[in-house]
Amino acid sequence: MFYTVFYKAPGQWLWRKLKKVKGDTVLESSQKTPLPVRVIILSDETRIEIPMTWAIKFSRDRFLSIRDKMNKEAGQKVA
Repeated sequence: MFYTVFYKAPGQWLWRKLKKVKGDTVLESSQKTPLPVRVIILSDETRIEIPMTWAIKFSRDRFLSIRDKMNKEAGQKVA
């Protein structure tokens, strides 16, 4: 299941949209990246990094995707 991610830089009015997102994670700061970033993985394996200082919104499908994965891993319904 894929979902949509909306994001915008500080001070911007309009949201940008990433469709067909299959996963995301947060990378903490390190020597390579001084600030934490949100890593977005698209259906074609494209990797996009968004600074955590930017506003990020997820579609409802992200919750459904996470819940489905949890149900499969647990072998039963998770509330």
